[in-house]
Amino acid sequence: MRLEKLKSRGRSFERLVGLSPAEFDQLLIELEPLWERSHHRSLARAGRVRRIGAGNTFKLDLSQRLLVTLLYLRQSFTMHVLGILFNLDAANICRNIHALLPVLEQALPAPLRPRTLQAEPDNAPGGVSRNPRKIRSLEEFLDIFPELTDVIVDGTEQPRGQPKVKKGENPGKKAVGRPKDKKRFYSVKKRTHTLKTQVAVTPEGQIVHLSATASGRTHDMKVLRRSRLMNRLPRHVRVWGDRGYTGMEKVYPDWETIVPAKRPKNGELSKEQRELNRLISKVRISAENAIGRIKKFRVCKEFFRNQTSQHGVMWGCVAGLVNLRWQRRHHLCTP
Repeated sequence: MRLEKLKSRGRSFERLVGLSPAEFDQLLIELEPLWERSHHRSLARAGRVRRIGAGNTFKLDLSQRLLVTLLYLRQSFTMHVLGILFNLDAANICRNIHALLPVLEQALPAPLRPRTLQAEPDNAPGGVSRNPRKIRSLEEFLDIFPELTDVIVDGTEQPRGQPKVKKGENPGKKAVGRPKDKKRFYSVKKRTHTLKTQVAVTPEGQIVHLSATASGRTHDMKVLRRSRLMNRLPRHVRVWGDRGYTGMEKVYPDWETIVPAKRPKNGELSKEQRELNRLISKVRISAENAIGRIKKFRVCKEFFRNQTSQHGVMWGCVAGLVNLRWQRRHHLCTP
């Protein structure tokens, strides 16, 4: 596939890969030094038998590999289809994409993303609580977002395959045909097996944090308590959530938290409560819009075909691409 011919089509190229030709060229410039360092570390790793420079070279240059990766993220083409387009074996396409994804996330304005969920959830005051391990310092967070005053959190799910029974395991009677220790991926809301991600967004629409991947059965509030987000936020930041985060004010009394009122059992909300809920929804729509922009990239919307360990880095890259487009629109709108 000829890159220059695609880029000459302008809007068609933008719809195809999610970036304009100018944004693609700028991203490539920022990606090149990061890729060189990453590739050199791989070649110089301990235990490598061949000397640096030996072995086969890449058939595709870096610009073509970036195009392959963006096509995969935006269109979710299978490796076989991409192999036909670029005249490569499907296994080689797969290796090219997965080698480039972590470096691409570094080159993009990707949000903070812990690699794992916190082992012990944050507890309400008075309970036994452990201080979570901070992957990045609070000073770094404030340097990136010095004027941050509001954060909107929301969870979203993506369908995945039904976990298989491992060799020697039995499904069990209560699993209803599913592996007994794997039914945590089954989401009752979606009625299928899913992977859940929590997204934190500013009211302007910039994505500032992604949680590590959680199973579809995990409650939104539990994901928040294990996401390491709240212990990074300054006390002056307001946190907005939907009804899935009811009770947040009890776990995090030091923060100002805003959650819509829940209709009481066998009761009704007052007129004032309904109006307040509408006002909260007008603020929270920024998170819904950001998730919608993420899911324009079909790798984050359709059936997830990869290993669960790859889910986080793919969402991180897509969130970085969404932030890149957001920054362009933001700068165009400023006088």
